[in-house]
Amino acid sequence: MSLFKTRGFWQTGCEQQEDFDQNSMIVTPLNGNDDYVITGSQAGVLRIFKPNCGVSEDGGVGGFSPEDLIVEIAFREPILQIGCGRLVSGSLVYQTAVLNPRCLSVHLLKIKEGGAAGYSSQNTFEQIYEHRLERSAANFTIGQFGGVRNRDFICVQTLDGTLEFFEQENRTFSCSLSNFLLPGPLVFVKKTDSFVTVDGNWSVVSYKYNALSEGGDESNVENCKYKKINPTWTYNLGENVLDIAVVEDAVNNLNYIVILGERNLFCLFDTGRLKFMKKLEYSPMCFETYVICERVYSLVVSDTSNLLVYENTTLKWSAKLNFLPISVRRTFLKNVKGALAFLSEEGRLECCYLGTQPNLFVAPPLVERELDLLKVEEELSTLNKTIRETYGNELHMTEKTADKEMTIKIQVDPNLEPCTFPSNVANVQMCTVYVEIVPHLAFDELQVSIDAAKPLKVHPSGQFFNGCEEVIKLKSFVFLEEDANVPSLSLIVVVTAISSAGVPKSFNDVALLPLRLVMEICSAQKEAKHKVTLNVDPNVVSLTDLFPEYAEDNKITNAIAFEPISSSTEPVTILLAKSSNRYRIQTSCFSLLSVIVEQMIHRLEKYYKNLDGFGVFYNAALPSNEIVVYVKEHFEKRNRVCYLENALDKLCAQFRTIQKRLISKFKVKEPTPLLNLEILMKDTYKETLKATESLRKANDELLKAQIELTCALKLTGQLIKLTKIEDGLKNTLVSAFCATVEDLESQNWEDTMDAVLSHLLRTTLAKNEKDKLRISQTQIEKVTDISKMERHLVQVLERVMKIENTSTNRTEEGIAEVIQETTMESELDKEEEKLLGSQFGESSLRLLSARKSLNRRHQKTEQSEEPKSTN
Repeated sequence: MSLFKTRGFWQTGCEQQEDFDQNSMIVTPLNGNDDYVITGSQAGVLRIFKPNCGVSEDGGVGGFSPEDLIVEIAFREPILQIGCGRLVSGSLVYQTAVLNPRCLSVHLLKIKEGGAAGYSSQNTFEQIYEHRLERSAANFTIGQFGGVRNRDFICVQTLDGTLEFFEQENRTFSCSLSNFLLPGPLVFVKKTDSFVTVDGNWSVVSYKYNALSEGGDESNVENCKYKKINPTWTYNLGENVLDIAVVEDAVNNLNYIVILGERNLFCLFDTGRLKFMKKLEYSPMCFETYVICERVYSLVVSDTSNLLVYENTTLKWSAKLNFLPISVRRTFLKNVKGALAFLSEEGRLECCYLGTQPNLFVAPPLVERELDLLKVEEELSTLNKTIRETYGNELHMTEKTADKEMTIKIQVDPNLEPCTFPSNVANVQMCTVYVEIVPHLAFDELQVSIDAAKPLKVHPSGQFFNGCEEVIKLKSFVFLEEDANVPSLSLIVVVTAISSAGVPKSFNDVALLPLRLVMEICSAQKEAKHKVTLNVDPNVVSLTDLFPEYAEDNKITNAIAFEPISSSTEPVTILLAKSSNRYRIQTSCFSLLSVIVEQMIHRLEKYYKNLDGFGVFYNAALPSNEIVVYVKEHFEKRNRVCYLENALDKLCAQFRTIQKRLISKFKVKEPTPLLNLEILMKDTYKETLKATESLRKANDELLKAQIELTCALKLTGQLIKLTKIEDGLKNTLVSAFCATVEDLESQNWEDTMDAVLSHLLRTTLAKNEKDKLRISQTQIEKVTDISKMERHLVQVLERVMKIENTSTNRTEEGIAEVIQETTMESELDKEEEKLLGSQFGESSLRLLSARKSLNRRHQKTEQSEEPKSTN
């Protein structure tokens, strides 16, 4: 940080939004004594300023006035660079050159001073001639090429590395630079009659003008590509070059080439020998250089808005700037000699000088002190208390009274219609869903997301709102996008909102889509490979009452069957056993069980919603072997996709290498035959297309494997919910078997699932205390051996069923103990009654029993007389 600031005395800016770079400003006297400041923006606006710095009575320098703007003209194309020189034949005055992407034009500034009456001057900027460019230009340089006197020529560098030379009104020749990658700074050294630029190896190269003219072509620009031109000298910098400047030492008759790199400042002799190098401890933006008394002075602007003045390699001065410039120039203005002109990227132009006004702010010294844990804890508690007081009411309302803040209503139309959206399933139908959101409070932002399990697709799936205070109504369509089994028909609507206090909140609701969307009724089958038995308490419900929408088409007795509309797999059959209060769901395709079990549970709960004590239970073993099959298939498909992705990356890298080799061959003056490279390129292209098609098919297979595994996990979670284990353990297991299979680039589903299973076996499902003392897994490792994960999965499911059986046996034993205890208590009561000890006690017991028998007789006679009286 600098102690001093620059003293600005003249500044102006752009009214419109324009962009500038380091080539957008020059300072030149043109044909007068004082300097003009010329700027050209990438929006195509050229401005010429002549700061008239008048001195006031107190010695201050006057600021900007409208008369300082001499000319302002708009071009049709962006201005890439501006320059000044004697560019018209037969004229000794200076003209201005303007470079556009496809045009190089030369203009003359004419100034007519105002009369004695005080009228303002009339200024014109006339175009003298222009050159249309065949290629897109990058930058140019002006100089006395070939040792001419009293006139200047122009060399334009294009984006592809071609140099086009213009001798005033005439175009002379073009040449192509060797080892070219991107256009860099280009300067002309008058003493050696050479051009200095940067090549693709981050080396400074110098070309003689005679060598360029001999290697160039006057008529055809394409022919110059095949003529190799050798540089006079090269100097390897090893870093990117930001700018190059040439300064002249008139005393010693030397020219210095000063180069601003990304990390260093270089100074070379005109012969390519290093004079000095200064390592920069910051990122430079731009620089200006000049020579005084055989010493090279460099003004470097850093990215922290500091101006640093170097004498050779010694830092002489540092000053803080008012803004971050993109270009800096040394200028001699009226009444202010040796000022600095700065131009920012946004167009702020300021003239200033290096004053001695100190910056009064001094950064306090860093004092390392030990933390007082008690004070830190008190401060933390104070901050937590402040947060609770600020957002406590909002958070409390979010947790307990969410319904009072927002109401979500979902209406699913049971009538289906033909799908109008693209789908991979033929003759598919779609379902219409209506969502109504009623906010009871004001929300600043609100986003609605509607989601369904793959292969179902929702369109549109979400919408964003700003400033929501009224009722929102949405309409979406759900249809089957892929030919695969559906794991669930649940439709989830999630609303995320930000309240006026800035507290994020979330609301959700779930609805069930109609079964006709994915299933159709068919004939039942007696035998099947996979079976799931559901026990119902108190009584089973007839299938006609559970599936009333199918009762009209077919006569449903004790069996009903469904088959998916997308594929020709075997159906799912539901069998009713009234004697044992059970439903059996059976099929030969395990992935079809999930959606049918979900429908059965939902329809039974809906039928018995007003009955207390209703329950659906599952007592059999969990399907571990079937899940292992789907896990292994998914693991193989995922490895196949990873293998094809790596193979495609190698083929693409090989294809790019061949392209680079071909480009380098084309640049050679006498290229060798390219038949071998052409054959190799065609073969690589064919292999790339083949690998791309294989990868597409592998991704489709992986998607189907993910959906089938999701069906198996969904079914497992549903069956765990129906077991008779405690609710806390049940919720933990259901969350572990989450029916969402996602494969990321850095992490597969097997990686996270194996970590979850290992955690369950060491904590909740541990056999003994010794297993709980094992070192827990601190990071998720990549699964390479699927057999280990399969073993963990089987162990978890087996231990769940053992816990379920243990809890059931404990319940039965507890009931037996209660019955036995009540029997013993009744016997003890009788013994106590007999132990009253006297015949009086026994007679009193007989008297009580006699009274009870008399009361029973009276009740029977009254009941027999009631119907006679009614008759």
